[in-house]
Amino acid sequence: MERAHHEPGHQTGDPCTRKSASVTPETLTSAQLHALFDILTHDETYAEVESFKHPATISGYGYPFAQRSSGDSTSTPTYATDSSAPLLAGVLRSIVLSFPGVRDLPPEFWHVRFQGILEKLAEANLSESYDKGSLGTRKTLATAASSIHEAVSRGILGGISKGEKRDLDEKYDRSQARELERAWEDAVHELLYGDLIDELFRCAAERKSLEEHSSGVQAAVDYVIIHLATLLHHVFVLTPEGPYLLKLMENVHKLLPYSMVKQTLRIGNAATMINGMMRLLLAKVGVGAISNWVGLTQDADDGMNLLQRIISMVLSWDNAESRKTVDKIEKSRGQPAASKGHLDAIKAHLEIPRDEQEAARSQSMRTPESMVTAILRRSNPMLMKGLTEEQHAQYLEYLSTLLMIRDREEIPNVLCRQQPDLFTRAVKDLVASFEPMIRVLHEHVDLREHVTAVEGFITDFINVGKAKSSKNGNGFLSGWTNGSLKSDPETRTPSVEDYVTLLRRNRQLLYNFLHQVASQCPDLTEDFRVWCNATIKVFRQPRRPSPENDQPSNPTEAPRSKKRPGGAGAVSSNLQHLFSSLSPTTRDAILPAVNAHASYLSSLENISNKRMQHILDNMPSTDAPPSPPRPTSSNNSGWSTPLSWGRSGGTESRKSSPPPTVNSVSVNKQSFAGPGMFLSRWQQLLDDTVIGPATLGGKLRSGRDVKGDLAMGKTGATKEVGLGLAKLVRIAEDEAPRAPDVKVVIEALGGEFRGLVGDILKEDGRFTVPVVVKEKERGGRIRHGDKVEI
Repeated sequence: MERAHHEPGHQTGDPCTRKSASVTPETLTSAQLHALFDILTHDETYAEVESFKHPATISGYGYPFAQRSSGDSTSTPTYATDSSAPLLAGVLRSIVLSFPGVRDLPPEFWHVRFQGILEKLAEANLSESYDKGSLGTRKTLATAASSIHEAVSRGILGGISKGEKRDLDEKYDRSQARELERAWEDAVHELLYGDLIDELFRCAAERKSLEEHSSGVQAAVDYVIIHLATLLHHVFVLTPEGPYLLKLMENVHKLLPYSMVKQTLRIGNAATMINGMMRLLLAKVGVGAISNWVGLTQDADDGMNLLQRIISMVLSWDNAESRKTVDKIEKSRGQPAASKGHLDAIKAHLEIPRDEQEAARSQSMRTPESMVTAILRRSNPMLMKGLTEEQHAQYLEYLSTLLMIRDREEIPNVLCRQQPDLFTRAVKDLVASFEPMIRVLHEHVDLREHVTAVEGFITDFINVGKAKSSKNGNGFLSGWTNGSLKSDPETRTPSVEDYVTLLRRNRQLLYNFLHQVASQCPDLTEDFRVWCNATIKVFRQPRRPSPENDQPSNPTEAPRSKKRPGGAGAVSSNLQHLFSSLSPTTRDAILPAVNAHASYLSSLENISNKRMQHILDNMPSTDAPPSPPRPTSSNNSGWSTPLSWGRSGGTESRKSSPPPTVNSVSVNKQSFAGPGMFLSRWQQLLDDTVIGPATLGGKLRSGRDVKGDLAMGKTGATKEVGLGLAKLVRIAEDEAPRAPDVKVVIEALGGEFRGLVGDILKEDGRFTVPVVVKEKERGGRIRHGDKVEI
């Protein structure tokens, strides 16, 4: 894989490995440009995501978030011109802000409500994975979001070139991974440069399934389902926080008042219905709410509404479990005097200012030593005397659990107990913005039916995420086994195929909703159609000759924002200019890392295709188009799901497909890793996370060392079942190459790339937004779709 280590002068067939024996070329090949683009966007995206733990990031974000130049948040906002997070800002401005409903939000939603919540969360100084000694829930979700976001950002920056028109009615073999990839690429091309968006909207209005459009759309849907199922499986099964997230979801699901929501939706008048729903979810009945209303107090704590109470209750339940761990450690002190001093020092660390906590963390990294050691040494060096490994392990668990408890207290404080209540006001803004849309839907569509469908899908999703019993026939293989796996363990871990089956089983619920909206609400549908056609253009790329052997005549004079397609799409010439402007010594130093990364990406692509093919081989045939569901199976919540249709794929021909061989060997052939290069990029972020030492004399660890380990103190969140998480992680990473070290590339070009993205953000018409927004005359409310004065 490390192709950069060939003999000097040796030439290979791979263009990314050709270089002179003595001089590093100034011009990069398409493969090298693609690798360089991937390295820089991968690093920049996560750096921006991670920076949101600092309050100043959101203030410097730029439009629509305001700069905090003074404590008065009600004054006319001003916006940073150089964004602190240019990639994230690019996606928000070019895609999200123009979304129907979102574009009608008042500016105060962004620079007062939403910005205030983000700043309060940053000020809460939530815990770090380094301190806890494990990859926590926030780290897992943040890295997952970053890996998806970087793919979108690359699409916006680089674009997709225009090719020949694709015929989606031709035959696609849906049992072959390469054919699904081809269908997806053809569909994306027609979405960008053809009329596929308009055709899909017409299909949704006229037919009950989008897959009736063409065989190409059917195959593209299969491609999307497999990738989405892989993501869900990875989050809820392969990560140690997955069962914990599933438990949180189940607790919230049990608390949501679905019956009351559906009763409220029975009200015929839309305004009365919306008002009733708002009262149900947002009404506060605390003493403070009454005293504020009558004027006896101002901004007194007026209690929590239903949504806030659900958030607070779910997190408090988890805290109750964690406090048991704290109490157990405090009551098991073997040396009362010394141990009490240790525990008090650890408790005090949580209350010191943020900069002092960061100083302790930096000391721990430099030495290196564990966070417990750094805390005790900074508090009182005498506390280190006689400290044993057994005590040290106990104190590490104590610190991790206290940090977890504090996080679960700070998050409800921000969302549920702040004065003024930014969360409730933000929800009211969202409802007011989407009210015209809700009125149309309420008038023409029976929303109760779809609330019931959502409730049932969530129930189905939670059940799939739990360990399956091989005796009662739950799960992917049980549809064919009828309890014949007598030699298996009592439970088995959900596989990717289980999630593929779940999504196939429930996709018609989405199609039904789209069909009803498209056929009954033409004006609303037209609004979304226009948005889709306008937004998809940000992924287009001018059709020009490939620059494989075409570079600027004088690269050092090329403007940084000039674009030309190639290995990095529309920013190929930008990256070529950045590379060419480096000194020969620096170019010579970073090129081996670029070459190694190009080989790494090629290997990931091959493995992704192989994994998709493995899943397709395990699943029933999907060659025939879907048909209406056959008799349904009902659960005890009264919701019906076309289980037999979904499990068989929707046709009688699929039902007759021969079942796979089911024995101890075939169970091991289930897929615990699916396709998608974004998964490997996500795992790289987790693997590269720095984790503190676990022992007194230990060394710094990485996320790779603690992968599969649940955070200390999370009792009751998981239970080892089936194959076990550690074994699953090894299975999932089997054959996957390890990402090469590309720090030298980031050090040389990371800052320049951020400047490049910032320039594009300001100069490219696709990203142009107001810098300073002035109020419109006559008291009109500014919308993000309005033309405003800059």
